[in-house]
Amino acid sequence: NRPLYGQERGILMVWYLIRTWAGREEEMAEEIRRIVPDSMYEECFVIGQERIWRRQQQSVVHVESMFPGCVFLVCKKTIPFLHQKKVASVMGRGVVWGDLTFLPLMREDVDFLLKISGRDHVARLSYVGKDDQGQICQMAGPLVSCREQVERYQFKKRYALVRHRFLGEVRGIVFGIMLNEDLNKKLLYDNREEKDLIWGKGPIL
Repeated sequence: NRPLYGQERGILMVWYLIRTWAGREEEMAEEIRRIVPDSMYEECFVIGQERIWRRQQQSVVHVESMFPGCVFLVCKKTIPFLHQKKVASVMGRGVVWGDLTFLPLMREDVDFLLKISGRDHVARLSYVGKDDQGQICQMAGPLVSCREQVERYQFKKRYALVRHRFLGEVRGIVFGIMLNEDLNKKLLYDNREEKDLIWGKGPIL
């Protein structure tokens, strides 16, 4: 098995997943960006997802970690395993994180992450529409690429649970969804800005 060597601006790249404690993903990513020299990596980020929460009779969209305990690091292909040793060494001098585990991502894993979260690394809300019989007849957004893998929908809590092979095993991954009643409404975002939802009501893609 080989990690993915993608290409950015003509430079071959490799992706790694770094394990940390759930809830401290952004803290670790920020620490890496703060103390690790830029020459050691191209990008360090947490993949987020939009979710709708009901708060004081309002629908509030916020972003949370889609993969709890996971930080993603993109490095140049050149001696990639040397990069992780250097990063771990620098991290060790900055803050106590315990033993860092670097997992190289395979091509299918990176393709999946890019498909659902794009270049800004945030999985947007997916629209799920039902017909008069309660059957799902419409879908748009990141969930479309995993529609055959949906295990169940929690419409009241606005999410779908997908079973997808990631890092060599089938895992449960949650996708935030919105329904007909959310369309054409202004949702309150965590930054308190109101935004219009503009998903079209197309058929399942």
